[in-house]
Amino acid sequence: MARRPAGGSNEYGQTDAPDGAFTAISAGGEHSCGLRDDGRVECWGDNHYRQSDVPAGALFYAVSAGFAHTCGVKRDGSIACWGANSDGQAPASAAGDFAMVSAGKRHTCVATVAGEAACWGYTGYLRNVPDAPARVVSAGDEHACGLRADGTVVCWGSNRYGQSTLPFPSSDTYTSVSAGGSYTCRVRTDGMVVCWGNDGSGQATPPEGSFQSVSAGRYHTCGVRTDGTVACWGDNAHGKAFSPRGSFQSVSAGSNQTCGVRTDGTVACWVSNDHGAAAPPEGSFQSVSVGDDHTCGVRTDDMVACWGWGYWNMVATQPEGSFQSVSVGDNLACGVRSDNTVTCWGYYGSTSPEGPFQSVSVGGRRHSHHTCGVRTDNTVTCWGSDGSGQATPPESSFQSVSAGDHHTCGVRTDGRVVCWGYNASGQAAPP
Repeated sequence: MARRPAGGSNEYGQTDAPDGAFTAISAGGEHSCGLRDDGRVECWGDNHYRQSDVPAGALFYAVSAGFAHTCGVKRDGSIACWGANSDGQAPASAAGDFAMVSAGKRHTCVATVAGEAACWGYTGYLRNVPDAPARVVSAGDEHACGLRADGTVVCWGSNRYGQSTLPFPSSDTYTSVSAGGSYTCRVRTDGMVVCWGNDGSGQATPPEGSFQSVSAGRYHTCGVRTDGTVACWGDNAHGKAFSPRGSFQSVSAGSNQTCGVRTDGTVACWVSNDHGAAAPPEGSFQSVSVGDDHTCGVRTDDMVACWGWGYWNMVATQPEGSFQSVSVGDNLACGVRSDNTVTCWGYYGSTSPEGPFQSVSVGGRRHSHHTCGVRTDNTVTCWGSDGSGQATPPESSFQSVSAGDHHTCGVRTDGRVVCWGYNASGQAAPP
């Protein structure tokens, strides 16, 4: 079996993924499913309701694991489901031309190629599916959200925690966006930071003031104010949300530590230093990106330097050559070279697309990475895991993009924010 990442329940073996490469993965209630390159789906973990028994011989291009059922989009465009079906959430087949599927707790939602949204199963909270076209849908426990073709978001269903209410005008424009674990933050053109999604540790409750940039980690967030100082908020275990003194040009919030580039080009990191990730080398840097237990930065001579834990050879295999920028995930890093090509290293590091890029962002977790980049023509290309649609960007013109755990957000050239992918905590539903 593949190496199991630390943390989380594994009562039914749902985190013990089989060996080999997957293009997408989806974690359900107590089971998980993955999509292989050849279209085969494999599921593991709890099988009390046969939610891990994939139909024999079926080939898919998308899969979604729900609470106790699983659904996938077959290569002919139809839907196949298996597992618990007490409320009709898992029909054996559904004919049509479907673009994606999202399995929730006791219901399933889909989007057709034509952009129509539909849900079935227990729809006590989901009776009023909007008529407006949706190209991406995400089903939560008792609500669902859809991303329209124009980049606006619509939600319906239970609103017990405000999960179906977009709290700010969709007409607002923004300069940058950062997708964290299950939440998203963005900087408005007036410098105000707006966050939405999971706020269990206060990571989506930013302080007042004017900011030039923001970085969303897993459970904490840091931003650089317009005066160059750093402010952090959210989970402060091990002091990772500590706000250091001094003037900074950028900051990057990771899982267990935070690093920033000071205005003199030196790097400062704070907390967890278990693997040396918070102990940067000497020298001057122009940018830095923090991963799980390691960090990479671009020096002022355009060379990349990485430090910390070398899992999947992240540190040992850092490439030579000249780079403009670098982005670090849990076990994968990608950088844009001076000639605008992309190079990736670490876990599945060979999947670098061809063509010129101006920026790149690595997201995902240890065995389900996805990466998105803005090309020089301002289109976005994503690759890697796409179990929740996080690697299926909308057609539009973008100035920047940020990849989170299972969702992605980008700032369009008109200043609007568009998100796609997993939306259980509202992280892909920008206000």
